[in-house]
Amino acid sequence: MTALATRPEGVWDPNVTALADAVKRDQWPQIDSAWEALRRRRGIHLRRDTSSDDPREFLREALTIAHGRNLLRAFAGELVKADLVQDDFQERLDAVLGPAASELQRFQNGVFMPVPALAAGMGVVRACEYVCRIDVDGQHAGTGVLVRPTLVATAAHVVWDLIATQANGSADLGADGSLQAIPDSVGQLILTFGYLEDYLPGPNGTYPILKGEVAKLHANWLAWGSPPSPNEHPRLRDVRDIGGIDNTQGPWDLVLIRLAKRRSLAGQTLRADPRSGRPFWINVLHHPTSGTERGEARLWSVGRLDTQLGRPPVRFLHDANTLPGSSGAPIFDRSWRIVALHQGGDRDGQSYTDTQANDDPGRNRAVPIRHWCKRLEALELASRDYITELNGSPGLIPDPYPVIGRRETQKRVWRAMQAGATPQERLLIVRGQPGSGLRFTKRLVRELVTSEGGLVAALDMANMLHEDAIGFAQQVAGTLSREAVAAFAAGLNIGLTTAQREIRTGVAPSLGHQLERLAGGRPIFLVLEGFGEAWLDDPPAVRELLVNLVQRLAEFPSLRLVLVGWLVEPPPGFEASLEDLSFPTAADVGYCFTPGGEEPLEQLITLIQAQLDAASGRGATGYAAAHEAYSLLAPVLLPALRAITTPDAGSRP
Repeated sequence: MTALATRPEGVWDPNVTALADAVKRDQWPQIDSAWEALRRRRGIHLRRDTSSDDPREFLREALTIAHGRNLLRAFAGELVKADLVQDDFQERLDAVLGPAASELQRFQNGVFMPVPALAAGMGVVRACEYVCRIDVDGQHAGTGVLVRPTLVATAAHVVWDLIATQANGSADLGADGSLQAIPDSVGQLILTFGYLEDYLPGPNGTYPILKGEVAKLHANWLAWGSPPSPNEHPRLRDVRDIGGIDNTQGPWDLVLIRLAKRRSLAGQTLRADPRSGRPFWINVLHHPTSGTERGEARLWSVGRLDTQLGRPPVRFLHDANTLPGSSGAPIFDRSWRIVALHQGGDRDGQSYTDTQANDDPGRNRAVPIRHWCKRLEALELASRDYITELNGSPGLIPDPYPVIGRRETQKRVWRAMQAGATPQERLLIVRGQPGSGLRFTKRLVRELVTSEGGLVAALDMANMLHEDAIGFAQQVAGTLSREAVAAFAAGLNIGLTTAQREIRTGVAPSLGHQLERLAGGRPIFLVLEGFGEAWLDDPPAVRELLVNLVQRLAEFPSLRLVLVGWLVEPPPGFEASLEDLSFPTAADVGYCFTPGGEEPLEQLITLIQAQLDAASGRGATGYAAAHEAYSLLAPVLLPALRAITTPDAGSRP
């Protein structure tokens, strides 16, 4: 492979240039997000905001770097998932890479059901990133799907061996009626996600082997669960029997597995309540066992969901082909929204021709998501552990960079990212004295938000001292899209002055609508820092604009405002939006060395406090002292911690 990344600046392989030209150019924030998803995962430093002024030059460079590191197909997959490519993109990609070494396998029930190729192809590419293989005690057990950034859903019977059971074989239930995991069982469970670049040819190119990525699990991995019904466990006896299943209480044959680290979930949607009882077309993505040691790579089955059992339905029947090991797999509708999780049934391992001669061809059974998906938002927030390190970037040492404290900030950002966040939750005012990590807020917000598909626009107010309201608004729009600057100016139907009335009726709503358009339905965080003393000299018009944006947040559901060091008191009703930072404590440092879901040990806190006291004696205070203590202890404590908490995946396919 040619080392294209060594070419002189501005001189690119013609095929790479042609590929860049097949990427939509008017959606740079979304292109940035697609690149970030790959860049952070693979330790690439290139970012558009720190590279060439020409975004098209950045894209050519990004494609070249990805090609040189054998990641071009992965980056292409991110662009396809985000609908950022033109019709000839695949043809131009093949001109650079050649045809793919292997293809996603697909089989269907034999019924002629033509579907739009482009929509189906884009849907499966997006959905594949959220489906995982589940192994229990080293054996392939089933399939799961990411339904929230830290939650994976699967069938309870897939992980039944890890659920505490009574002597009679029934499950122990918690106070809320949910399943309970066996203590210290997290080491017996492995979830493997596979990316597009991880489909590698097997021996002699005959069999695709799923390389994949093992997800780190939370120490308390079982977030919530509901057992199968007596008819469904240990073996499903009658696909039509719903005896003993209540339409509000279940049981639902479900577990929600808690991850220790968030995964990107941009574009994943749930369809909680199919409105019609009529049959509809479905897709099933699954990792069946197939009787082999490794199991199958991801399969794609299609069929129809044609029966709803109960009113409202408590189980579905479908005719998509599956195999043992498919349990827990997501069932998508035609628009690639999850409607159910597969359980099992008559068609496991059967082809259509095996059953079409029968009066009642076999049916598979699935559990609707509508009865439990309403729990997801609360469980996701409860499952959120606080990140303790960020990926490094040029000039940032050490790598990864520690996050010491800032737990309240993270909680506020996570809450603000939720689709139903209130205007008060979408305003974050952060204050703090020097040494409290105030300037670290921008980086923390950027990492949290972009890792989940959101957008971030950041400005230093110290550079805005000579801008009026219109100039400031154009600067904000320009951080996301240069084309937006001209569009913003053209959309303003006011004069060149910035009187309060014109700010309220023209500039503020125009900026809000422009940010909504650029967000494309995703959360967009406008981070403004550097107010401090410089804010005292800032033009009142900019201050008036920000106050009006705060008051109009209800009109712009995608917009989140993060005002770092803002000295103006929040408007009435927004008092809870204010956070005052304090210096990191020994416990804050201790969380950096503590597995997710656990509290720092007292002995560890005592050790860290001694280091903080020593740093204070040398004149270091606040975040500087905490960082010094962390740096002294990390070389010893972090390797030991990672050796304990990282599963051995060396033998995994």
